This record gives sequence, structure tokens and C-alpha cells, in this order.
Amino acid sequence: MERYNGTLSREWAYVRDYTTERERRVALAEFVNYYNHERPHAALGGRPPISRTAGSNYRIVFDQPPEPLADIPQQLTFEGFA
Repeated sequence: MERYNGTLSREWAYVRDYTTERERRVALAEFVNYYNHERPHAALGGRPPISRTAGSNYRIVFDQPPEPLADIPQQLTFEGFA
């Protein structure tokens, strides 16, 4: 967990300034998808973690509520997860 937190800090949180909460959350969903589906991991022989899960093709998406409900907290959800 500590390694993941360090990677999250170095490769997502402190890479740039986010001007809005929505922008930050969208970037987080994109980073988590990259981390799990594309980023090579030394402990996995240069493969991404998704390579360890048979038949899984989930993606995390940022759910943006309709404009009138913009004050409702937004969430990250799984897409295509069965």
C-alpha cells in the first residue's frame, strides 16, 4: 500500500495543479485505469495488474451528475465490471 501511495503521489497528485474538483477526479480515474491496464509493474515482469485477472476488462469512470444536481458529491464507479 505504501508503494501505491507513493506512486499515486508522484504520478498523479503532484504532477500538476488541478483547477477544479471535477478535473482532479477525472484525472484520478484516468490514472487508475492507466495504472491497472497499461503501466508496467516490475513485480509482474513488466506487465500491468490487469494481466493477472482472467477475463476482466473493467474501467473506472467519473460519474458527473446532471447540472442541476452539481452540488451532490460525485463518485468514481466501475464500468463493465461483472
